[in-house]
Amino acid sequence: MRVLVTGIDGFVGSHAAEYLLGIPGVELHGTHYPGETTGNIDHLRGRITLHEADIVDAVRIRNIVAEVRPDKVVHLAGQAFVPTALRDPIGTFSVNIMGGVALLDAVRRQAEASGAGPDLLMVSSAEVYGRLHAEPITEESPVRPDNPYAVSKASVDLIAQVYRRTFGVRVSVVRPFNHAGPRQSPVFVASDFGRQFALIAAGKSAPVVRAGDIDTRRDFTDVRDVVRAYWAILTHPSEHTVFNLCSGHVVAIRDLIDILQRVSGIRVTILPEESRKRGGDAPFMAGSYALLHGATGWEPTIPLEKTLADVFAYWQTAAGIPT
Repeated sequence: MRVLVTGIDGFVGSHAAEYLLGIPGVELHGTHYPGETTGNIDHLRGRITLHEADIVDAVRIRNIVAEVRPDKVVHLAGQAFVPTALRDPIGTFSVNIMGGVALLDAVRRQAEASGAGPDLLMVSSAEVYGRLHAEPITEESPVRPDNPYAVSKASVDLIAQVYRRTFGVRVSVVRPFNHAGPRQSPVFVASDFGRQFALIAAGKSAPVVRAGDIDTRRDFTDVRDVVRAYWAILTHPSEHTVFNLCSGHVVAIRDLIDILQRVSGIRVTILPEESRKRGGDAPFMAGSYALLHGATGWEPTIPLEKTLADVFAYWQTAAGIPT
C-alpha cells in the first residue's frame, strides 16, 4: 500500500511517518518544502521516498500524485499558527487554501485517469468553530471562523466537502483540537512550557515560567494518538465526511504548568506577560469525538501527563539542552 503524506517533515508529519512505517506493507512517500531542513525525519532516512514540492505548485503536486499513485493521502502541509496568519493573511490563504485545492484536484485527476483514486484525509482545524462555545462542540456545531487561519481552514474544509459531493473524490475532513508532543515548535504553548522547564532544569534559566492567559481552557490530545486517528479515518470508510478529533477532556493552561512541575520535580513561579496573550481567544473550548469513535472505534490512550513528560524530555535531549 502506497501512502503519501504532505508536509511529512513537520511535527505531525514526522509522527505520522513513524506510525505508518510500523504498518506492514506500507510504502511511504512524503513531500517537503524545497530547501527546508528535514531534521524531524532524518532518523527515518532510507525508509521514506521524499519529494520536494511547494504545496501551492499545482503542476508539481499533480505530477507527484501521478508518479506515486498513492492508495492513501494525508494532507498536513500548511501554515498552522494563528499569530502568523494575523501577520500574513495572504500567505496563509495561499498555502492553506490553494495548497489544499492543488492536492484535491491532483487526486481528482488521478481518479479520472486510473478509475480508482486514493482515499484522502484533509486536515482542517477546530478553529473553524470560532469561539464562545459553552457546550462540547460536535460536527453539527456552526462553523464561524474568526481569524485568518481559521478562515483558511474553513475554506479548504468546505472545498473538500464539495470535491466529495461533486467529483466523487474519496476525501474525509478531520478537525483536530489542540495537540502536543515531542518535536512541536515552541511557538505552541505545551512545547513552550516544556522548553522553559528544560532550560530551568539545565540551570540555564531561573525557576520562572513566562505565560500568557493561564485561565484559558483547552482540549489537548497527544500527537501519537492524533496520527493513529488519522489512519483510522482513512481505513474505515464512512458515510460521514467530517470528524472532530479531541480527547474529550478540558484543562486550563495553568494545569500544564502544574503537570510539568510534577514530572520535572521543579517548582516555578508563573510570570504573566501581556505579549504572550492572544487577543480574541475563546476562554473555553471543548470537543466531542463521539462520531469518530462510532465510525472507527478510535479513542485517546495517552494521558496528558505522559505527553508533557515526553515534551520535557525532548527539550532536555533532542534539542541539545544539557541535563
